[in-house]
Amino acid sequence: MNTTQPKGSPASGTNSVTQLPALHAQRNYRIWWLADSSALLAGGIYGFVLPLILLATTNSPVLAGTLAALGLAARAGVTLAGGAMADRSDRARMMLIGGLCGALFTAALALGSNTGSLSATVLCVAHILMELRGGYFGSTTNAALKDIVHPKQLGRALAANQGRDSVLMLGSAPLGGLLLGLGGGVALLVVSILNLVASFTGFALRKPLRAAEETTQKRREDPSSAGQTVDHGILAGMRWCFSRPRLRALLLLIMAVNIGVSGLMTTLIYGLQQRGEDAWVIGLVSTFMGAGMLIGSLVATSLIDKFRTGLLACICLSVLGGAMILIGLNTHLLWMGVMLLISFLSVPALNAAIGGYFMAIVPQEMAGRANSLITFMALAAMPLAPLATGFGLEWFGMGPTLMFFGSLVVLAMLSAWLSPQVRGIPHPDHWLEEPAKSEISDSKTSRDSESSALVDQVNKENQK
Repeated sequence: MNTTQPKGSPASGTNSVTQLPALHAQRNYRIWWLADSSALLAGGIYGFVLPLILLATTNSPVLAGTLAALGLAARAGVTLAGGAMADRSDRARMMLIGGLCGALFTAALALGSNTGSLSATVLCVAHILMELRGGYFGSTTNAALKDIVHPKQLGRALAANQGRDSVLMLGSAPLGGLLLGLGGGVALLVVSILNLVASFTGFALRKPLRAAEETTQKRREDPSSAGQTVDHGILAGMRWCFSRPRLRALLLLIMAVNIGVSGLMTTLIYGLQQRGEDAWVIGLVSTFMGAGMLIGSLVATSLIDKFRTGLLACICLSVLGGAMILIGLNTHLLWMGVMLLISFLSVPALNAAIGGYFMAIVPQEMAGRANSLITFMALAAMPLAPLATGFGLEWFGMGPTLMFFGSLVVLAMLSAWLSPQVRGIPHPDHWLEEPAKSEISDSKTSRDSESSALVDQVNKENQK
């Protein structure tokens, strides 16, 4: 993404991008990257092995889908509360507690798996606790990124994260399959260790995160900032986002796309397992999705620099939806793998463009609630995906069920092309100019102070 600051935006002129150290040279970003990567790898392995453990324990796609749906509903139920807490509490401490809870729960699951006491009831309760933990603490890490990275570098940070995510996705599925071949307890124990790493590396960011919180608090107490900050609380954050037509359209789009993608991936995992494929084979097919994201991440930044964000989002959705609906035409492993690769080529640019726009215009004191709202919209209807997967596999088979979920993404793509709010999202150079007239005039001043404070903070940290 082009991180050149737009004319009239924070810290323009003297503080150019060339004066900021590269992301990989910033100690705080490297620590954040390790914490986030550990958590994502833990989540990737857990997300791959758990449906297979559920299915092996229940021997019923419908029951396994129901348990997965309950977990997603539990996560969605506490996501907004977690985001609000991340905006008014110590984010480093939340990252520590969230990681420790994840390590404890997965260690208990590993023990139950090794002792043979992991019944469907125990697995369901433990899984719901894990999802509650993920929902409440999950938005903290992303919110912390806005505290340690200068606003000019948010786009490049997100684009870099897309490449990292694709590598983890590329490896988590086959690694999960390999670990599951050694036993469910082994796989869950590795997840527990990774959560521990994420916990303590996240807590290592306590100094910069607390410094950013102090800066935000001072701005809140400054009488000249009256009316330019967002009040604490879930409803205040939701009102801020949904009162902006463009953000409202993006949130609804995120929800529809995530239902389709989640349902398609769940159908693949359940369908291939029911067909008798080995765990490592299922992981290998899912790896094609990571390969597509990895290849796409190599050109994501140049695409964001070249196209308007709205146009790029529509094009990316067209590629994603078109390839996804073709997956169900043939359930041969190679065909599904190639279609997955093609469909996810556009995802890095899509995520970085939309995510970068969202983060750029959201005030710093609302970063946690904004991230949790995005997650909530993605999760809100997702419990329907595993339920529909279970019934679809039993009643219609894998092919038609895959096409059903692909069609949801196609509908989202058509809605994006028809929506002037989505199509009209400007180029990154104008993210902070064009919306300021109508959508973010109340938060522009807060970004001014954030930019200058972060310039000093980034340079100070790299002088140590």
